[in-house]
Amino acid sequence: MNNDFVFSWAENAVGKMVHVDDVPRGLQCNCTCPHCHEKLMARHGDIREHGFAHHSDNRGANLKICYMVILYKLAEQIIQTHKKILAPSYYGIFPQKVLEFVDVKIDSRYEREDKQPDVIANTSDGKQYLIEFTFDYKVQHKKAIDYKNLNCLEINLSGQTLESVEKFLLEDTSDRKWLNNQDYFDNIVHRYKTANKVIELKEEKDCQTCELRLSCTGARQSNSYALLVIENSGKRYRLCKTDQFSQQLEALHQRQKEQEEIRKREQERLRQYEQKWEPEYVSLEQAEAKRREEYRKIYEEEQEENRREELTTPSYDPNEKTCFMCECNLSWMNNRNPGYANCGCYSTMGVSKRTPPQMALTCRGFKRKN
Repeated sequence: MNNDFVFSWAENAVGKMVHVDDVPRGLQCNCTCPHCHEKLMARHGDIREHGFAHHSDNRGANLKICYMVILYKLAEQIIQTHKKILAPSYYGIFPQKVLEFVDVKIDSRYEREDKQPDVIANTSDGKQYLIEFTFDYKVQHKKAIDYKNLNCLEINLSGQTLESVEKFLLEDTSDRKWLNNQDYFDNIVHRYKTANKVIELKEEKDCQTCELRLSCTGARQSNSYALLVIENSGKRYRLCKTDQFSQQLEALHQRQKEQEEIRKREQERLRQYEQKWEPEYVSLEQAEAKRREEYRKIYEEEQEENRREELTTPSYDPNEKTCFMCECNLSWMNNRNPGYANCGCYSTMGVSKRTPPQMALTCRGFKRKN
């Protein structure tokens, strides 16, 4: 008989998972495999491996799957017995927490056709939590669980053994995630408000038409430039910082207004130049020379205006930081994208090529020009 799969837990006659140390020796243990339903032998000696083993020598069961089913049923029983589980943090907004239950219902069916979860548990305050166990190499449900508008926790048991799973469920937060948590989602705005921060939940598909989509003011993930995206009831949301959004939108509109005024001034200069055109010149060379002279005067006037602006513009506050002051800014490219800096390190720094100048406030690569 192959001894590669000897189990420390098995199912007794009433469907309860029992440890090999708590049952009689041999077939008197009256235990079976919950997957293939074959009788198991309880070994208590040191000569052969301590634990349950399938009794038949010619069984057709896949012992790897048998082990997975035993692990799955044991995980259900642990939650039902202890009536609690350690739940992970919710996107870093709400901390990890021990959920204590007053009622726990388990299904005990490893392969399912319906959309019901493995565990349905209720807390003393009337909240309900769905718990779904998964394995990397097997999907128990042929149909996705319908968890919209509910609280559903997914736990991956792939890295666990029959000996480690209890401590894993009760004391660890790894290999688990919230598929949905409607209670937390409904309280995100209030949570930020208590921290004196104003945010607004925006569905991500609507952000694609936002005027500030290239310089989004959404909250970022902890220690990262990546945007924080909340998944809830099949939709994705960003946490828009409303105060910062209003300020940046106003600044954008001001830049657009200034650019429009510049465009109008150029059109007026061109119109005035065309009015000065004199068709009576005797040759094309003279007409071209006249045109170049007019353009030269316009250019000199612009240069003189720029010099006056530089002399009258107050110097920067030494504590002020914008990307325009950074050595990485490609200033020769800024005229192509008015209002934006152009970071020469944008690919390695993980910022947009059209860099919002306020990025310098949080950029670790900022180095002020001498």
